[in-house]
Amino acid sequence: MYKSYIKKKREFSKILLIQESILIWITTLALLGLAFVCIINGYLGSLPWLAGMIGFPWSAYGIS
Repeated sequence: MYKSYIKKKREFSKILLIQESILIWITTLALLGLAFVCIINGYLGSLPWLAGMIGFPWSAYGIS
């Protein structure tokens, strides 16, 4: 009867995945915003560094 009222503690790996997914979305949205600002301001260079900065964390997330 009392077991249904007791909250189960989350596993440490699940907590890490939640924190990592939040961090990845913050990084992705920030870098997309930076790319938008670069394009609006007429930056004529290439933006592969932004693609790499977005791609690397997502690939690490896929591994974990």
